Amino acid sequence: MLYMLDTNIISYLAEGHKKVIDNLEKLILSGNTIGISVVAFYEVERGLKYKNASNKLTSFYDFSSQCKIFDLSSKEVKVASDIYAELRKSGQTIEDADIFIGATALTNNAVLVTNNEEHLRRIKGLKIENWIK
Repeated sequence: MLYMLDTNIISYLAEGHKKVIDNLEKLILSGNTIGISVVAFYEVERGLKYKNASNKLTSFYDFSSQCKIFDLSSKEVKVASDIYAELRKSGQTIEDADIFIGATALTNNAVLVTNNEEHLRRIKGLKIENWIK
């Protein structure tokens, strides 16, 4: 099974959050694939560069090199635009980055691991797990 990590989960991992680390280890030992959307990669990378957190940036690069990085293709963009239109019509908009991350998880039939359930639950059909609660 494919598990895609949202930006906030990667941040918890970088901070050494025990529950996140334990869940990640279990998934890897069980043969699951860990993925990161290129959008989440960008969000983490830009934040660490802004903070001049070079050690954490190196650790992030090491970790992400062991994950599958999912680029945005026209398929993900089409799903994202459908999600945006549906959410906008219902008055339930969320940030574009969340839409792209959710669309990437949907398109690749992944479980999105996030602590942002409030926003991401608005995306119909998206499978979510929260390792923080």
